Amino acid sequence: MRQGIFWFALLANSVAMFAVFNPWFEDWSTSGTMFLVVEAIFLPLIGVPVFIHHLRKGLSPRESLAASLRSVMDFLAGWV
Repeated sequence: MRQGIFWFALLANSVAMFAVFNPWFEDWSTSGTMFLVVEAIFLPLIGVPVFIHHLRKGLSPRESLAASLRSVMDFLAGWV
């Protein structure tokens, strides 16, 4: 399960990059760019405090990183 969120993030970023750089999908270019910008903004704003919180709870750094990335992707999936 911990690796699933990383695969989801990789897939989401790959699709966004494909939409941004593919000239056939001009309508999707703006959406892909916006997704990447919003992700870049919310990753530190939400992910870092969640990462620190889980480290203080006693989780390993790898589990804390997975939990913080899961929180950010859940927020983005619900917001977009």
